[in-house]
Amino acid sequence: MSDDNRLKLKVDLNILKHLGINLYSSVPAVLTEVVANAWDADAVNVSIDIKNNLESIEILDDGFGMSWMDLKDKYLIVGHQKRKDSDTTPSGRLVMGRKGVGKLAPFAIAKNIEIHTTKGEEKTAISLRYSDIEQAAEKGEEYIPEALDDRLCPENHGTRIVLRELNRKRIFVENLAQRLARRFSVIGSGDFKVSINKADGNLREVGFRDRGDLEKLQYIWSIGEWNKPDWLEPQREDVLPSRLDHWCEDWHVKGWIGTARKPKDLSSSAGNLNGIVVLSRGRLFQENILSEVNDGRHYMKYIVGWIEADFLDLTDYDDIATSDRQRVQEDDERYRAISAFLDMALRKIVKDWGRWRVEDQGEALLVQNPVLDEWVGSMPDGAKKHARTMIGKIADLDIEDKSGENTLLRHAIMGFERFRLAEKASDFVEALSVRSVDLIPYLHDVDDIEASLYSDIVKGRLKVIEAFQGKIDGDELEGVLQSYIFDHLWLLDPSWERAQGSEIIEKPVNDEFEKMKAGLSQEEQLGRMDIKYRKSSGEHVIIELKRAGRSVGVQELVNQARKYVRTLKKCLKDRGREHESYQTIFVVGKPLKDEVDPDGMEYIRDSLKTVNGICLTYKQLVDSAYHGYSEYIEARSKKMGKIDRVVKSLES
Repeated sequence: MSDDNRLKLKVDLNILKHLGINLYSSVPAVLTEVVANAWDADAVNVSIDIKNNLESIEILDDGFGMSWMDLKDKYLIVGHQKRKDSDTTPSGRLVMGRKGVGKLAPFAIAKNIEIHTTKGEEKTAISLRYSDIEQAAEKGEEYIPEALDDRLCPENHGTRIVLRELNRKRIFVENLAQRLARRFSVIGSGDFKVSINKADGNLREVGFRDRGDLEKLQYIWSIGEWNKPDWLEPQREDVLPSRLDHWCEDWHVKGWIGTARKPKDLSSSAGNLNGIVVLSRGRLFQENILSEVNDGRHYMKYIVGWIEADFLDLTDYDDIATSDRQRVQEDDERYRAISAFLDMALRKIVKDWGRWRVEDQGEALLVQNPVLDEWVGSMPDGAKKHARTMIGKIADLDIEDKSGENTLLRHAIMGFERFRLAEKASDFVEALSVRSVDLIPYLHDVDDIEASLYSDIVKGRLKVIEAFQGKIDGDELEGVLQSYIFDHLWLLDPSWERAQGSEIIEKPVNDEFEKMKAGLSQEEQLGRMDIKYRKSSGEHVIIELKRAGRSVGVQELVNQARKYVRTLKKCLKDRGREHESYQTIFVVGKPLKDEVDPDGMEYIRDSLKTVNGICLTYKQLVDSAYHGYSEYIEARSKKMGKIDRVVKSLES
């Protein structure tokens, strides 16, 4: 065959590298170009065969194939725009290819491309070797493909592409079905089937469900003429228009946008599905237009979708898509149109989604927790709706830690009941002027809320006490209690709380105590750890902490107490309050010396009575507090109100 009759390829080195090796980085991206060519050849069946150990990848289609002249005048012309010949295929399909560079895509993963093709009676087979093409391009010469025998050419019609000498660093064939399915809307239709034959020999057709997105949906909004599959049953659905009013008359879109139950549901082995794919003429046009939306609201993490807009790739208009389908020319009127459509759609979706989620997530939570449902049912009609909304909003937060969600629910229910009670105050005033029996429901609610709130307080205090119980050593207990007990008098008596405004009398009394400290002997200073005065529940309390390692007698305590009491009474008299009651408390590390005597306990009790005093060891203080609060919790558990019951159900 003369040189003039040989097939030739001439390509610039920069084009070869930038539109071949560097443009495509994955097997799905490369196969997209090959499958698109099969579509344009009116193929009905396409099979992808990945050979053992990745020795080669074969793509076989049953399209109309290529003649020797087709190879010479079209396929081997880099940049040949097939749409100039016709915008549709012989069978009437819209042509996918446009730029004429997709034929270089396989060089991104293979060093050698074989084309075996049959058209009519004519069979042609050639090999394109990258290294030889590169060498010719460097010299500015034409490349002569190697002719091959025709034994691999399809029998009747079609094309077989064989990729050899694969670049294994770029070969990732996992989840290939899903990745391909998401790049074509025509895959899975009756007149275009793509099958994958993996190394295990199993041939499987790529179907609509391989996309892996529709089954993740909780809600869906259908667009235009898109037909929802029979198997798809979203919890709720609505529709979106196929066009905006100001669009050109023949511009339409179809597809769907949906939301998942949880963002993590959109995670897949093939990548995160959180995005909206844009397709045109049946193939990928833009991988994720959602990433272009400047909206940081929570609902965006739940979005997935699929929009087909053929007007984005009209032959008579400029090509606005980059070759890798990652970006588009954003200043084009068609892209502005699809962006405006998405903006309209998302405004509706976020409104529907916010309402639906609160209602449905809340209802699901009530089904899971009958006690919570009973609590809502006990509400008057006016409050029921608000209670359901509150529960729905908490459920909609998607808190992964169930205990965290339950904690939030408990606090929310308590707050709700308190606000609801405040609204009932007017009813209470009205009941006062009618009859006492009308007061009973109101007072019952007050008791119920107060008891439940106090139960929470007690449980928190028990945790503090349990931490103290872990400090077995007296010296250690002495250290941790010193900084805590003076401002948490409930350790000494559950009825004692720090009084609001008590600083008015506390400051002068404590100032006087500081003066007394200066007059103590060295032995007295070493034996005492701290002394403080507090006002609680209408009673003046003087507390002295003794060092844990020191042994003292009751008379020493009484003598010290009398000094403190005189000082306190002086401060009270100056304010006309000398008749108010007081109590002195000593906390010691060891039992009093007097306890060893036969009548020691009675002597200690009588002596301390003269100064309204009591004496506890550090361990007795903690154990006594624990038992007191534990008994309250136990008694409360036997008589739970409705709030207690719902709170209890959220603790399990």
